[in-house]
Amino acid sequence: MVVDEIVNRRLSVFVLWLTMAIAAALLYMLEPGKSAFLPGCPFRALSGFTCPGCGTTRGLHLLLHGNLAAAFQLNPFLILALPFLLYALLNYTNTVLRGKPISRNTLPASYIWALFGFVIFFWVFRNTPFYPFVS
Repeated sequence: MVVDEIVNRRLSVFVLWLTMAIAAALLYMLEPGKSAFLPGCPFRALSGFTCPGCGTTRGLHLLLHGNLAAAFQLNPFLILALPFLLYALLNYTNTVLRGKPISRNTLPASYIWALFGFVIFFWVFRNTPFYPFVS
């Protein structure tokens, strides 16, 4: 039973990395906003306001093409969060490949609430007419 669980986790990590590689290849080839395959933000389409994730697809496209500054202008939160997301993904992959048990969340609740507050602050601030969000 334990061996099956380890194999399933390793398979899920393989599928995760394969999916991300295919998505990155498609995002590299297709330019957001000019391809009907990549949809726009439904929140922005319905409300006219930007959400915390607006600009992420275009930013990742520019990042894949090596343009960090333009990606940062589209969504600074994405660029600041990517190292942490990459660390979490690599840590999870390493844990699964070594066959170790997956640890529970070790972040204090105050950190999670602070991150939530920052996302809300970013969401509100980016919809104001102040630099750097002036259109």
